[in-house]
Order: sequence, then structure tokens, then C-alpha cells
Amino acid sequence: MTRPRLKALLSSLLLLFLLIISVTGTMLYFGKTGLILGFRRASLLRFHARCSFGFLFLILCHVTLNFRVYLAELKK
Repeated sequence: MTRPRLKALLSSLLLLFLLIISVTGTMLYFGKTGLILGFRRASLLRFHARCSFGFLFLILCHVTLNFRVYLAELKK
């Protein structure tokens, strides 16, 4: 896979994970007890945590792929 395609895929996955984490976080915040849209709170919390770890991994990949760009910006 070429580098631009990899970056495009990574950006798309980052956006998807951000949306998932935002929606599940909002559901957990407003749904304090019991079922939240048919999901048990504990299972939704586990899913939210796992997606958060995946998001962090993708962020690390993004920083690694774009490190030269960051350095160039810092030099300016």
C-alpha cells in the first residue's frame, strides 16, 4: 500500500473511531443506569474503552507517519 493511501485509510479510521467514542461517551454520560438503547451499561462501557485504546493506537500511527511534517513545522 502506498504511503498516501495508508494516510487516507488512517485518517478515515481515526474519524470513525472518534465518532464511535463520541456517541458511546454521550450515551454513557446521559444514560446513568440500566439499559441504554438496548445495551447494558457494562457492555457499552467495555466497548467504549476498547475503541478508545484503538483510537490511541491509531493516533500513535498517525504521529509516526507524519513525524517529518511535524519537525518541518517546528523548524519554521
